[in-house]
Amino acid sequence: MKLEAKVIHINRWEEFKRLAKQLQPSSISYTIQRSPLSKPPIGLRIVFGAPETQYVFLDFARGENLQKTRIPVHVNKSGDAYISEEEIKSFIRTQLERNDLQICSFEVLGY
Repeated sequence: MKLEAKVIHINRWEEFKRLAKQLQPSSISYTIQRSPLSKPPIGLRIVFGAPETQYVFLDFARGENLQKTRIPVHVNKSGDAYISEEEIKSFIRTQLERNDLQICSFEVLGY
């Protein structure tokens, strides 16, 4: 009998961090996405997998930072908001205390 995989959305960063530390994934993926209801309209999705489960954390901009993680949101000369990929990777590695963690952008995977 094959078990179906499930997707669990985690609302609090501390809970996502606790699960990631407990389950020790070999990699984490993220994507920067448009979020029309955020100010500025940008968000971040962080995902890791464990046996039969995918854990997803969403964060959205509120002013100069993402609301939950406090990762800085920058604005370029054209007025477009962006999040530094290096700041995302550094934040994740620091928070999870894992320099060996492979962190990959979904954009690299074609999403």
